[in-house]
Amino acid sequence: MDNLFQLGMIVVFVPVKHEYQLVSVKIIVVGEMGENGKSKISGLKRLLSKYRWIGVMLILLFSSGNDLKGQTADSLVSFIKDFGNFLLYRNHDTNYIRSRGDEVSVRLIAVGKFNYFRIRDRINDTRFRYRPVRDLSVGAGLSYKWFSLDLTFSLGLRKNADLENTRFFDFQGKIFSSKQYIAGTLQYYKGYKLQGLSGTPVVLREGSERREDIRTINIGLQYFYAFNYTRFSLKAPFDLNEIQRRSAGSVIAGAGFSIYVMDADTSVVPPEVAGYFDPLTHIVDMNILSLTLNVGYMYSFVYKERLFLTLGLIPGLSITGGDYLTDERRLTGPHLNLKVSTMNALGYNSNKFYTGIHFIVDGQFTRLEKKRSAEIGHGKAGLFAGYRF
Repeated sequence: MDNLFQLGMIVVFVPVKHEYQLVSVKIIVVGEMGENGKSKISGLKRLLSKYRWIGVMLILLFSSGNDLKGQTADSLVSFIKDFGNFLLYRNHDTNYIRSRGDEVSVRLIAVGKFNYFRIRDRINDTRFRYRPVRDLSVGAGLSYKWFSLDLTFSLGLRKNADLENTRFFDFQGKIFSSKQYIAGTLQYYKGYKLQGLSGTPVVLREGSERREDIRTINIGLQYFYAFNYTRFSLKAPFDLNEIQRRSAGSVIAGAGFSIYVMDADTSVVPPEVAGYFDPLTHIVDMNILSLTLNVGYMYSFVYKERLFLTLGLIPGLSITGGDYLTDERRLTGPHLNLKVSTMNALGYNSNKFYTGIHFIVDGQFTRLEKKRSAEIGHGKAGLFAGYRF
């Protein structure tokens, strides 16, 4: 299997008297070599090496300093207790939010995950989009207090597609507290189909839209915080162990980062339409790293304490940088770009039974050159039905 990879991190702390000094953070990436002698994820290694400054910003963002204070056993227990209270404490207005965390909740779920990348050429007013073959996963979930777990398996619909040599791994996990949302993404896809070609009258020959050589890796972490958590629940429409009794909304703020690597054997522009696209959009591989700050709003409309519609739009500004390969390798950034996240749900949530659908999408816009850009996106849509005991 020539597409396997491993990604790891080593963090080294050295004891100095009663403190622990952070002395090393090292990213380790191991990838097998392709037939052309180039590592399938060499772009990821090069990107991490070249943009260490974003890694430093992430450390500053999610830690309070370069030193971790040593703690006695009593202070460590106190820290764990305080941290648990910070995550689990619900200072809710019970006229707006009712907790069901003390009840065991089981559910059936069906989830469809997706990702895509789009190249835009505003010089010639042309663009195209690639997407992998989509699949559907079904399974079951369990929630109790702070714990929630969903297990699904693929129905194998990809096997019926006209792409033969495809592989994928798609992890999109989430953690909810009463006022916080953390989402982690790790995706690997091999095999894409061309969709959304516009700006050219040329009809592609049969088979040109299939690109089994295109491979992508997407790694990301997103954090959101709801300021009006006393009346608005992030968990109610998505985790379903709380009930939003009345309509309410909240300003949502957060931060995140992502690493995206796309690699192909030849240009992603089909040869039949190559003349309709600027040469700088004839991309063979692309490596983008971004750091984002988000501010948006989310609102839950509630009817008779059971029916709900939640709409959320959370845009952000990203600092992006990286490189891409056409006839030669070119640097891009750092640039200031737009990122858009949307979280939506529709359903029925009573004391015992609940059901509904949710739809979550993240889209990152990246400027490559003047009037030439890329858009990278991923998300999932799901159907669920459950019961509380």
